[in-house]
Amino acid sequence: MANETIPMLGAAEGGSGGDELDLREVWRALLRRKLIFFATVLLITGCVYTYSKQQTPLFTSKALIQIQGPETNILELDDVVEDLTADSATIESEIERLTSRAFMRRVVNAESLQGLAEFNPLLGDRDNGSLLEFFDITRYLSGAWLESTFGDGQSRIPPHADAAERATVELEGVIDEFASRYYVEQVGRSYVLAISITSESPRLAAQIANTTAQQYMQAQVESKYEASERAIEWLGKRIEELRGEVLEAEGKIVEYRSKNNIVDTNNGSPLSLQLTQLNTQLALSQAQRAEAEARLAQTKSLLKAGGIQEAAKVLTSPLLAELRIQETSLVRRLSELSAEFGQNHPRMLNVQGELVTVRSKLEDEVRRVVQDLENEVAVAKAREVELQSSLQSIQSQSSTVELAHVELRNLTREAETNRQLFETFLTRFREIVEQQELQEADARIMSAADVPSKPSSPRTKLVTIIAFAGSLAAGALLVFLLERWDSNYGFRSAEEIQALGLRALALVPDLSRKETNGIPAEEYILERPNSAYAEALQRIRTNLFLMDARNPPKSVLITSSVPLEGKSTIASALARQSARSGLKVILVDADLRRPRLHDVIGIPNQDGLSEVLTGGANPESAIQRDEKSGLDFLPAGFGSLSPPDLFRSSTMKILLEEMTAYYDLVMIDSPPVAAVSDSFTLSGLVDKSIYVVRWEDTPRNVALAGIRQMLESGGDVAGIVLSRVDVKKHARYGYADSGHYQGNYRKYYVN
Repeated sequence: MANETIPMLGAAEGGSGGDELDLREVWRALLRRKLIFFATVLLITGCVYTYSKQQTPLFTSKALIQIQGPETNILELDDVVEDLTADSATIESEIERLTSRAFMRRVVNAESLQGLAEFNPLLGDRDNGSLLEFFDITRYLSGAWLESTFGDGQSRIPPHADAAERATVELEGVIDEFASRYYVEQVGRSYVLAISITSESPRLAAQIANTTAQQYMQAQVESKYEASERAIEWLGKRIEELRGEVLEAEGKIVEYRSKNNIVDTNNGSPLSLQLTQLNTQLALSQAQRAEAEARLAQTKSLLKAGGIQEAAKVLTSPLLAELRIQETSLVRRLSELSAEFGQNHPRMLNVQGELVTVRSKLEDEVRRVVQDLENEVAVAKAREVELQSSLQSIQSQSSTVELAHVELRNLTREAETNRQLFETFLTRFREIVEQQELQEADARIMSAADVPSKPSSPRTKLVTIIAFAGSLAAGALLVFLLERWDSNYGFRSAEEIQALGLRALALVPDLSRKETNGIPAEEYILERPNSAYAEALQRIRTNLFLMDARNPPKSVLITSSVPLEGKSTIASALARQSARSGLKVILVDADLRRPRLHDVIGIPNQDGLSEVLTGGANPESAIQRDEKSGLDFLPAGFGSLSPPDLFRSSTMKILLEEMTAYYDLVMIDSPPVAAVSDSFTLSGLVDKSIYVVRWEDTPRNVALAGIRQMLESGGDVAGIVLSRVDVKKHARYGYADSGHYQGNYRKYYVN
């Protein structure tokens, strides 16, 4: 079992599966934490409603601007600043221009907003902001809400600032306030921009919106006019520079012609014409030489591959053609005679002799043709060398003349370039001067802002509905987070334990004082043997013995991860219940460091297990009887310096063998595994180990680590017992085992 379980425990610790949404589980989670859910909804909705009712009414006015090119074009001239193209990039750029700080400063100055207390914090008290500002997260992150809520604007001004600095700081504060009430957006996917202004005065909101639209169009015209002024100034300076460069370049041409005796450069010189002819002849000679070499190479290749006969079939020569005809005729004739006569017939011998003579002539002719080709190649090479020599001679003669022409052409090109550039700049200068007074904006006011009749905020009803919807989501999210926070913390059901590959022996309910009338659980098991608590302990015994009905475990170790998980209580109650059922049972307190079972049983802790193992007492005198249940009890004694060494001793093994031989059930209560290592030693000595985990309280990683160590130390963990289960809370989770102690099942118990 250890080898199979350890890998599953590692996988379980790494993560949990089954994250599918279960609507029933969501509903149960809301019911479990309904107080948190409803408190969240009431708090958020109430705060938003109260805040919105306290806000000053604000009015929003909107002006519409359409981005477009100019409708009139008196002169067909290119603008210095290109007309706007109404595409998405242009729309975004214009929105950035409208929302820039420079443009907002222009509108503030045009409307003299410094003199209005609504926009200037230095002029008097002001409201803490609109509802939109209340939900503006960036204000809280930047700390601006502290100043807008508790400050009076004076903190912006340095203590020793002069009048100019104070005016600048005051203007920047007005711009900030204007920006918080100013919004520009694109209307759908159109070329229309909506300029919205929010103010406490509806008339002022419309006035500022219209002023903003007019200032935008005026800014476009001014931008074009300023660009034209800059272009005229720059072009004027550049034209004067180009005029001087043109005169200087033309003077250099006249001087160079006179110095080098160049009268007319349009007609080519004789040397140039001769050089051109020689280049043409040389190229033709090189082509002829290459062609002759190719024919010679092909002929030699045929001679080498197939001999003279094969070469004769390809070479062109009148004599070769005639000889091939004769050869063909003789071969045909010889074939005809061979059908009538033998090889030694006179006629056959004559024809064969003629054939030999013809083929000899063919060989001679082929050799002659090859010699002609070699001669042709040699002549072509000689002519090519002669032409190259003549070409080099003429090139050396014309180099000096050509250098003079090259320099002259360079001077001519430079002068022509300067002249064209001068004419282009002069033409553009005249166009811009004529166009400067005809500048138009690339937009028009599509709809002027009207005075709003209803406030835009606070919209108490809408905001409250939104807040209510948001609070529902926030409450559900909070419940979800709390559930997720707790879901993997502790174990709540047998299903979660079985998913690890371990057996869930039982869920032991937590006994409240009201339910037991102050009776301890160890006494309650005796007074209420048919209670739900007793049935849970009975489940442990049943599952334990059903593991091997023929050879049930006789020695059982009970341990846990940490203290206060109910381990000792379950051990004593289970031992008493087993003794009451007629079994011979002994309960051993193996917690030698912090023994407490003697207090539970009500027997003094005199000589006990520690003294038996060290030889200070014998088992018969140390074992005591619990009169209430008939249980034999071996207390812990007064402790030892090294309990693990005692448990590893042969005395402990012999003692355990003697007890298992005499008793039907030996139950050992050991210390928590997270505190000391005693349980690891004891787990290897007993038949089975029961691991107690407190319901929903013990961290899963702690419990799994303890179980893993038990398995690695050689212990046989029979299963896990979930202790101190909150029955009512457990029932609200809807697990398969949540109804064991609730609903109709309660009729089976006598609590």
